[in-house]
Amino acid sequence: MKRTTQQGFTLLELVLVIVVVALASVPILGQFSQAGQSLLLNEEIQTAGQLAQERAELLLATRREQGYAAIATGTTSEILTGNYAGYTRTVTVNEPPSGTGCAVGATCKEVLVSVARGGSQRAALTLMLVDY
Repeated sequence: MKRTTQQGFTLLELVLVIVVVALASVPILGQFSQAGQSLLLNEEIQTAGQLAQERAELLLATRREQGYAAIATGTTSEILTGNYAGYTRTVTVNEPPSGTGCAVGATCKEVLVSVARGGSQRAALTLMLVDY
């Protein structure tokens, strides 16, 4: 009696496994592309938030060192360069509308700091300066 034992896989089985693995990997590889875009957007949002906070802290320091009157109403915009090329930071200082929380007997200024990149706003910050 002759015994036959099968060793390994046939060529057809190997091709079938390769096709199944290839078809299963297509949706997974698509997720890698989306993950990269999401990471880039999150980095832009974090950078914009830091740029907005930086400007707000500078305004608060100006208020503390030079006084309330040193913060003039109006809008200023700056196009950033260097490591922050492509970002635009806009600061708007307004007299707040009545009933927005300004204490009785005090004067207030509402400060809006926004940072955009590529025409899309990535971060915004609002604060109130008060002079008693």
